Amino acid sequence: MRTANYIFSVISVILGIALILFMLTQSASWNIGIAIGVVLIINGVVRLWFAQDDAR
Repeated sequence: MRTANYIFSVISVILGIALILFMLTQSASWNIGIAIGVVLIINGVVRLWFAQDDAR
């Protein structure tokens, strides 16, 4: 299960960064796409945090 958490967390962070970069190229204003990207990055970081706790 720990490996799945690592995989999903990395995918979430990568998708979040890609979404934010894509939305920034489309418009310069804050919108829901950027907010979703931030949430994806936070989700990935939290998953990594708990995956590290599971390893101990």
